[in-house]
Amino acid sequence: MALLCRVEIRSARIDIMLSRSRLTGLLSGSLDLKIQNRGSPTPSGDLLALTVPASLKRAGREMRMLVENAGDQTSPDPSSLRILARAHDVQAHLIQNPKLSVLDIAQEEQVSAAYLYTLLRLPWLAPDITTAIISGRRPPQLTAQALMRLTPRLPANWTEQRKLLGFR
Repeated sequence: MALLCRVEIRSARIDIMLSRSRLTGLLSGSLDLKIQNRGSPTPSGDLLALTVPASLKRAGREMRMLVENAGDQTSPDPSSLRILARAHDVQAHLIQNPKLSVLDIAQEEQVSAAYLYTLLRLPWLAPDITTAIISGRRPPQLTAQALMRLTPRLPANWTEQRKLLGFR
């Protein structure tokens, strides 16, 4: 925070203004972060402007700010992870016990068979889509709710899956 002078959020970018002298002091080890007066004005020639392209995108009911090249910095969505894990778990139960039906599992878990049939389409996602969801690199509009809403229309073709789910 000792380096920060100003952050401006605009419609197409984010501007971050830093003090060059404070940055130099911090990197050289001469800036004491505890004593530093953060409220002191910085001369305009001392400012370093960092600009990052950004845009607003609707993600369900909310708006999210997308920062260019920041896709690998997001954390995985816990709800999406739970849905994927549950889908693979149900599939594993069916494979391990061929006498077990989807209806049996639905009654055991107190959910509808239709819900489980929808869920059972998820283990057949393209591997790169599953990896992206697990690693947090999913499109911002692909929430757990959106995934479950789109799953009944999920095509078998992986290229079409990517289009439907917003990966390309």
